[in-house]
Amino acid sequence: MIRRSVAVVALGLISLTACTGTPESKPVAQQQDGVVALKATEIADLGPVVTDDQGFTLYRFDGDRPGESTCDGECAATWPPATVPGEDFTVNGVDRSLVSTFVRKDGSRQLLVDGMPQYRFAKDTGPGETKGQGLQGKWFATGTDGTRTQLAARTGVVAGLGAVLTNNAGLTLYRFDGDTAQPPTSFCDGKCAESWPPVLVEGETPRVKGVDSKLLGTITRKDGKKQLTVANWPQYTFKNDTKPGEAKGVAVEKWFATATDGKKAQQNKAIALTSATVGDLGVVATDSDGMTLYRFDDDSAEPPTSTCSGKCAEQWPPAFVDEGFQVQGVDASLVGTIERDGKKQLTIAGWPQYLFAGDEVCGDANGQGVGGKWWATKADGSRAGR
Repeated sequence: MIRRSVAVVALGLISLTACTGTPESKPVAQQQDGVVALKATEIADLGPVVTDDQGFTLYRFDGDRPGESTCDGECAATWPPATVPGEDFTVNGVDRSLVSTFVRKDGSRQLLVDGMPQYRFAKDTGPGETKGQGLQGKWFATGTDGTRTQLAARTGVVAGLGAVLTNNAGLTLYRFDGDTAQPPTSFCDGKCAESWPPVLVEGETPRVKGVDSKLLGTITRKDGKKQLTVANWPQYTFKNDTKPGEAKGVAVEKWFATATDGKKAQQNKAIALTSATVGDLGVVATDSDGMTLYRFDDDSAEPPTSTCSGKCAEQWPPAFVDEGFQVQGVDASLVGTIERDGKKQLTIAGWPQYLFAGDEVCGDANGQGVGGKWWATKADGSRAGR
């Protein structure tokens, strides 16, 4: 008989070869009537970005140079150039003086925004999708001012600390007691900044997945670059952290990993359930090591029942928890357990939770969509990516 129980302590709700032709660049005429080639669209988390007339996100490539595309052949098959048939087109929501075109080697005319060639991404199947964002660390959605649109930070998990802020590469962010929050000021320069690189922000507005935007800001450093602040505290990474889940900097006096509310992340080994940003799925539920949690369509939430056993449970190990486990980043009222093999399997919104044997490191979500029935679990218990 399955029994559901709730045994959690809430810690607060918080929300991974080209050829170059000789380009011919031409500015877009200020008064032209024709098809709309570009427009501005608000994308969740990224803000206003440039899209084509159907709302598909346009990207820029760090391997290109102004007025010059280095993406041909297989590259162009994955990243189709955004082209127009001629000069008779208009743009909406983008400064026309930033928009121009050039002729590719194949004779097609590709759009430029602030001099940079524009592309779609073949795996974006609908308007508003940004599956190409950050790929290879070189492809970024184009902001309406032509700059790269990047998340300044995202949420991750460090064992024992729970949910923390990370950079786009998943490396832990830190705050420094030697700085001040009122006014926000960084006192880490020179050799200090070599060990603790500042988290820099491109564009006007810093954006962070899974964090209240009211907590975010920037300061201008001595070199003129903008540094991210969270709850007014300047943010840094640590040179000795080399992969997601590491937080070696917490052993250094006056340095603390940054929690998602901007406060100091504190050691708490009782945390068994938290949340983190995983790929293009957004913020999903994870275990204490940051491993993605999943739900199974063949299970039921009312009453909470698992139908995955035997070989299924070998591929999808149940997420077991101990009595008195703690929760961070998920509403504790949604969390419970069911009895299974003398242990307690975690449930969220009634749905039994599992890990996936094919996930190797935190941030993996290789189980997403398997068999059309397995889905990463969002913090509210619903299916991610659906």
